[in-house]
Amino acid sequence: MADYKILFTGSVCSGKTTAIRSLSEIETVDTDAKVSDSVIRRKQRTTIAMDYGVLELNENAKLHLYGTPGQERFRFMWQLMMSDLVADAEALILLVDNTRTDPFKDIRFYVDEFRDYLVKRRLVIAVTHADVRANPDYNYYMNQLKRMGLFTTVMFIDARDPADVLKLVKEVVGRREREVDWAALAAKLADNSTVPEAVAIPDQIVNNDAAKPVSLIDAAVNTRGISGAMHLGADRKVISSNVGSMQSQALLKAMVNLVSALEQKAAFLGKIDNFMLCGEEQETLSVFVEEEQALGLSSDKGLSLTVVKQQASDLLQWSRNDND
Repeated sequence: MADYKILFTGSVCSGKTTAIRSLSEIETVDTDAKVSDSVIRRKQRTTIAMDYGVLELNENAKLHLYGTPGQERFRFMWQLMMSDLVADAEALILLVDNTRTDPFKDIRFYVDEFRDYLVKRRLVIAVTHADVRANPDYNYYMNQLKRMGLFTTVMFIDARDPADVLKLVKEVVGRREREVDWAALAAKLADNSTVPEAVAIPDQIVNNDAAKPVSLIDAAVNTRGISGAMHLGADRKVISSNVGSMQSQALLKAMVNLVSALEQKAAFLGKIDNFMLCGEEQETLSVFVEEEQALGLSSDKGLSLTVVKQQASDLLQWSRNDND
């Protein structure tokens, strides 16, 4: 029997676990844990080690499905999987969440992280959540990827729909497994679908505060060690804040404005997107600046700056058109 392996990777909430569950004929092996960081804004649980599932393509071929954790702090698992569990995988499927502020930032990040792995393996980009946000569309992706020097297959899928995810598998192994009845396989997997049926939602549920998403500010302080957050708009006016100290609030706003001045004075550094003040005794103040928004964080001096930057990156990637 031929055994194939495919590795799924991508940011948190891009649909890795869901895609594997859509295809697996066994109960998937996963390592979900309760979220304890900014990801709470999108989900209550997240993968911390790996996902695994199996799909029998026909009596002569079996597919093993592996999924990485999405968060950068679990990158040691990426290395372990690449060097051992999926060293012989057919392809890397990169799932890209179309609702992120800059999906191409994610593509650049993961392609760079898996660059050596991709030398001998195929890359397929699968765009998810296009039903929530239609743009960027297919043509935009292809044009941007061309500019990035990436010439690969791009497919828009719903990770909850087995037939959609199966298209990715066919793209990867279809030429080698010509005797697979893909239509019959999709029909067999239909029960795995988690695409919700369109139903009317009662007003009392829609208006229930418990059903409202977690705000950016609340998500920021969900990480142990982060004591306060400030969200600013394109005009650099404060949208929302729970930074308790007036002095810290003033410093964070001044730091955001200072970034522009620093870019002019130190043009050789290029674009400056974050700025931090670290002291031995007091909290650390950090600002993360984009054209349309900025985020200020106050954190315990013992909290890793890498963790602070990761939390800020995730929060800003999910904050386009927010009305916190």
